[in-house]
Amino acid sequence: MPQHRSSDAPGQPPLTHRAVRRFAATGLLAAALFMLASVCQAQGASWRMALIPYLSPNVLIPLFQPLAQHLASESGHEVDLFTAPSIRAHVERITRAEYDIVFTAPHFGRLAQLEAGYVPIGSFERPLVGVLTVRRGGPIASVADLRGKAIAINDRLVLNSIVTLQELARQGIGLEEIRIVPAASQNSALLSVANGDVDAAITVNFALGQVPAERQKDLQVLFQTPETPGVPSTLILVHPTMPASDRDRLEAALKRFARTETGQQFLRTSHYRDVAPVTHEGLLSLDRYLPELRRLIAVANGS
Repeated sequence: MPQHRSSDAPGQPPLTHRAVRRFAATGLLAAALFMLASVCQAQGASWRMALIPYLSPNVLIPLFQPLAQHLASESGHEVDLFTAPSIRAHVERITRAEYDIVFTAPHFGRLAQLEAGYVPIGSFERPLVGVLTVRRGGPIASVADLRGKAIAINDRLVLNSIVTLQELARQGIGLEEIRIVPAASQNSALLSVANGDVDAAITVNFALGQVPAERQKDLQVLFQTPETPGVPSTLILVHPTMPASDRDRLEAALKRFARTETGQQFLRTSHYRDVAPVTHEGLLSLDRYLPELRRLIAVANGS
């Protein structure tokens, strides 16, 4: 194994005083250049943006890349997109304030605001609706047929899962009468239905559009929950330590994004309607979901 050798190890010529001075000067110059580079990097450092993993990474990252590029061009900071291996990992990370920008579900964003100090700057507008999808031509024709069936859910923490399961309970199908099967993402939950691996899936209303067209014909919406007016359907937030000037620049860039050709294409592809401001009343309306969210987190943590 080769040995590390220092500059004054045996077999190396000794450093002269002139060489030492030259070496020291070079070192000081290198240190100065490093400090200058560090300052420049800090001024235009990359921002880390977290995306809630409601879709598979190979679908999610390309979908949001136009937004990241727009925010980068408007702010002067590169925006790097990150997702998480699970919904729970995503919630843990944003409540630890690990990211500069967060795109997430509304109740997760409200939790991150209350627990980590994140500041909301906008929302992608879309009705808050939960959808239950079954295999087209399969044995399930009504809600009553779901008894004893396997239902794929991305995660119980997801808001559309909470509202859809509550709606099932109102229609007489309790949790004890179905079998919940975890899914890596909402589009994978739908593919599991199309493949016949599970009987049904609970997703958001636009997830069907993220499934390949040739598989969509195998799926059929059994029911969807009523729209919940006044509740933000998503939240975009920034880190509490982000300077107000940067925060304002991002908020303005987000509004402009919806008026660009790229932004319009993003809205069509992602099935959002528009960029909407976040109101205090809208944030307060999310508090009704926090007790159940915190309960589910506590159960998962064994507390």
